[in-house]
Amino acid sequence: MENTVKNIIRIGLVSSVNIKQMTARVIFPDKDNMVSGELKLLNRGSKRHKDYFIPEIKEQVLCIFPQNSGGKGSNSGFIVGSFFSEEDAPVKTGPNIRRIDFGDGSYIEWNNGTITIHASGDLILQGNNVRIN
Repeated sequence: MENTVKNIIRIGLVSSVNIKQMTARVIFPDKDNMVSGELKLLNRGSKRHKDYFIPEIKEQVLCIFPQNSGGKGSNSGFIVGSFFSEEDAPVKTGPNIRRIDFGDGSYIEWNNGTITIHASGDLILQGNNVRIN
């Protein structure tokens, strides 16, 4: 049973991404550096509401490989997402914080009702009516 779970749920490092197909390959150091096939990237929403994100090369990710009809894991599966570690820690933490950090120093932060937008480049606001109080 434990071996089956190890083959269904794996942690590895992104080795390549296919932006057009929304897939990535993952290398598994604990499996003699075996490289997966193209794994689908899970997103938060894909119909009307979309949250687009592509992991970076060498980003640590959690993958799932559904069992095939023979009860064994397959090489087709999904990248569920990445996770924080000591090496890759969040920039800021707290019970009332929601924050998105971009690689160039830009970020959007909600902190207990206050929203901060910091752009390392231009900040462009578009809309039918833009009101600033």
